[in-house]
Amino acid sequence: GLALPPVEGATALAGRGVEARGARGTVRAGSAAFVSEDGEPPSLAIASEADALGATAVWVSEGHLLAGAVLLRDRLREGIPACTGALRDMGIERLAMLTGDRRRAAEAIAREAGIGEVAADLLPEQKLDRIREWIAMGRTVAMAGDGINDAPALAAASVGIAVAGASDLAAEAAGVVYLPHSLERLPQLFQVGRRAVATAWQNIILFAGVVNLTAVILAATGRLGPIGAALTHQLSSFFVMMNSLRLLRAGGPEGRAGRLWRQVARAAAGWADPERLRRLRRPAAALAAGIVLVSGVYVIPPEEVGIVQRFGRMLTPYDAPGIHYKLPWPIDRLTRIQARRVRTVEIGYRSNAAAADVEPAAYEWNVQHRAGRFQRVPEESLLLTGDQNMIELNAVVHYDLARPDQFAFGQLDGDATVRAAAEWAVQSVVTSASLDEVLTTGRAAVEQSVKRELQARLNKYRAGVRVLSVRLEDVHPSLEVVDAFREVSEAFEEKNRLVNEAEGYRNEQVALARGQALARLADAAGYTAGRVNRAEGDAGRFELREAAFRTAPGPTGTRLYLETIEQVLAGKRKLILDSSKARRQLYLIDGAIEIGGAPLNPVFTETPPKPQEEH
Repeated sequence: GLALPPVEGATALAGRGVEARGARGTVRAGSAAFVSEDGEPPSLAIASEADALGATAVWVSEGHLLAGAVLLRDRLREGIPACTGALRDMGIERLAMLTGDRRRAAEAIAREAGIGEVAADLLPEQKLDRIREWIAMGRTVAMAGDGINDAPALAAASVGIAVAGASDLAAEAAGVVYLPHSLERLPQLFQVGRRAVATAWQNIILFAGVVNLTAVILAATGRLGPIGAALTHQLSSFFVMMNSLRLLRAGGPEGRAGRLWRQVARAAAGWADPERLRRLRRPAAALAAGIVLVSGVYVIPPEEVGIVQRFGRMLTPYDAPGIHYKLPWPIDRLTRIQARRVRTVEIGYRSNAAAADVEPAAYEWNVQHRAGRFQRVPEESLLLTGDQNMIELNAVVHYDLARPDQFAFGQLDGDATVRAAAEWAVQSVVTSASLDEVLTTGRAAVEQSVKRELQARLNKYRAGVRVLSVRLEDVHPSLEVVDAFREVSEAFEEKNRLVNEAEGYRNEQVALARGQALARLADAAGYTAGRVNRAEGDAGRFELREAAFRTAPGPTGTRLYLETIEQVLAGKRKLILDSSKARRQLYLIDGAIEIGGAPLNPVFTETPPKPQEEH
């Protein structure tokens, strides 16, 4: 019947209340502390009335004034008194209520529910702190709740139980969702849990322990063959399954098997009577002594040897395959070693048989092996060769035991010793060899060198190991340098191509230069011969002329003079006058004068003038 004004901007504050904006200011609804932060304190009269009714007051303020309170009283869920009584009958004595309500209201509900311990006025994080505190004290805590505020505590509890009507968040945080509305059958959850744990222990101790141990002893003594052992194993599994199926009747009426088991438990309690135990003391001691004496019998399989230590001193010779006897523990101690089995050490990789179902399509060295049986171990496989090339090397070492006693007692871990020595031997040999030797021609020699180094190191360690073989399974450039390796390969190919081209060009140019040199030498020889011949001809002509000049120097000088004039005044008309006192002749020279002494044809002649007229 109240006239409520409209509000806007409502905000929920976890564990405190709700805040909104109204016509006359801020409207708050929630706890007393939340409302009194920005207004007048709650009314004591209303609080007393709420305590008397066992209710929780939701205080309401408008602006800075207290408007009133809404009293909420929880109704007890059906079956809670029966639930708490049944939990106490099961031995769960400590029951506590964690609530955010006021203490008076919480105590009223706790009295009706039969819960003696109450923690009220708790925020969600305080509930969580309380659960964690109990768990830190070593207690197993089960919490039942249905609200959003219970979700953190449900998730932190050892067993979180979301009851019917729980919020989605609470159901998600809990480990168990209890669907019935009434809590009367909630104790059955703990009954079924206890029975399941008891059944598991029965299966472990009785069937997986006693039955299998008996079968192992019978098989070791030869009284139980392979077929009987297989049948016993299947029967053990069958008994486990049938015993576990009894849990389907958990919470119902007790069946015949349950009554039989209860009778067995009562009989066991009767056998625990002190007087009965006193009478059984001597037979039990005799039986124990017989068991101790029989425990000295043991069987050594064909692939093993047995080393017996008597007060720490090894007895020789070692026990061969067959049935043997030793003094009971702690006098004699037996150590079994598979001395005839060939063992392997993988370097750079590991074989994982469990991952065979995800085998890759192909194994290639330039592919990352992230699946399949082959698992890389880069810290073992990455090496540097003697010529400073990084490679990834996978190797396997096969060995057996030459001295089982040294292998078993001389080393803390014999297999680890062999692995460490093998890694050292591989690294010491590979780092002193070239890449070509490891990859191709010297691979067998590298394997033999590793075998010798490994055997020498193991002999120095007194490991009792005989190295059978060392095999380099795979050697290739490291995957981390695949791209760089390809670039180097391409550069190397380009280098070879350029070198070949340069050598071809050099051979071509050298041959061409040699041919040109020979041609020039031939030309020079011809030129030399020509010049020599010409010089010899010129010299012969000169000698002939010189001889002719000596025989007739005048005409020869005149001829030479005329030839010179002809060469100087080539193509010119010349007039030559004879200045001798004899009969004068006039020669008209037209054109070239033939060299060789041909006579000159006179054009005309005349009587020379008187001497005084000569000029």
